[in-house]
Amino acid sequence: MLHILLLILKIIGIIIAVILGILVLLVCVVLFVPVRYDMEAVSKGTFAKTCMKAKVTWLLHLVRVNLCYEDKVFSWQVRVGWKKIQSGQEEKKTIEAEVKTYDEEVDEDWEEELQQEPVSFGSGSEEAGKRHREVLEEEKGKPVKEPEEKREGSVEGLEEKQKVWGASGRDVRNSSKEPERLVDELEREMERVLEAEKDMEEEESADCKERQEDWEADQQEWKIVSEDSGEERETDYEGTEEEGTGIWQKAAGICQSIYQKIANLYRKIAGIPEKIGSTVEGLIQKVQGLLEKKDKIIEFLSDEIHQTAFMKSRDEVLFLLRRLKPGTIQADIRYGFDDPSLTGKVLAGLSMCYPFLGDDVDIHPDFEKRVFDGQLKIAGRLRASYFLKLLWKLVWSKEVRMTYRHVRNFEL
Repeated sequence: MLHILLLILKIIGIIIAVILGILVLLVCVVLFVPVRYDMEAVSKGTFAKTCMKAKVTWLLHLVRVNLCYEDKVFSWQVRVGWKKIQSGQEEKKTIEAEVKTYDEEVDEDWEEELQQEPVSFGSGSEEAGKRHREVLEEEKGKPVKEPEEKREGSVEGLEEKQKVWGASGRDVRNSSKEPERLVDELEREMERVLEAEKDMEEEESADCKERQEDWEADQQEWKIVSEDSGEERETDYEGTEEEGTGIWQKAAGICQSIYQKIANLYRKIAGIPEKIGSTVEGLIQKVQGLLEKKDKIIEFLSDEIHQTAFMKSRDEVLFLLRRLKPGTIQADIRYGFDDPSLTGKVLAGLSMCYPFLGDDVDIHPDFEKRVFDGQLKIAGRLRASYFLKLLWKLVWSKEVRMTYRHVRNFEL
């Protein structure tokens, strides 16, 4: 019984060891298997004619990413194992789905047309109807019943002819009575014109009478006005006295408003020194606050622990950048802009990177014309262990941990 338990424990231990070994292997693969990248770019005189191809692979091309930019079109492709995803794939699926749905809709429309009753065509469109039926038969392979055409000797044709001839006969009968109607209408119009002339004469006579009455009334009013002119002069004199008093009141109001404006201006001028003093005091307080903050910041940065933490983090970051530097950089580029000053600024920025680019990089500026021509190739590899090493050293550094705590609790 004991040896059976030992055998079971042995099997369980082997299984656990295998699982742990697989986990360790996966961790090592993720940390130490590099991600390789390779990029090539070629330009033929202008920025629009630039072509670029890039490739990123990992774990013996098990994971692969391809990027391409050519003729102002960007495309990409991602492959993980046997699964592949690329640009434009979704558009193709949508187009195929739209084509399928369109075909289904067309088929449904044909079926509905075939199921409907046959449509009768007129004498002028008999050929079009036959062609339509022939197309339907070719599409579906089903015979279509021809509609019963209306013959000349059929009952329906005779009825239609009777209706047409009946309508034309009525028109002829009505046309024979047209002269009598025209004469009656002319007589009626003459009577209307005579009545209108009589109405106009009556209106003119009434207007003349009204004008005479108005003239007489105006004469009477002038007489009354001449009699009352003496009384109006007295009232005008009283009105002038009232207008004089109103002018003096307006002048007094204007003087009072001017006095109030002058008083308000004096108050504002008297309050200017107080405002200047308050603003100066506020500026002094702000300057004092800034000086205090500056002293706190200088004291924080001058601490030995913080300085050692800063030096360690700087060294680790520089070491990481050296590891991330591409293995091969080859370039032969000739560039230029319409503005020569812009060309010089770009050259000044590139000159700062010359020590890190290597001897295989040649850059030629052109200050006379706009041009972009040349070739570029960059290749290298990255490992996750580089970043893990940086974090490991920073976390296990006592000075870095203390500086991190002080930064979190720092307040100005």
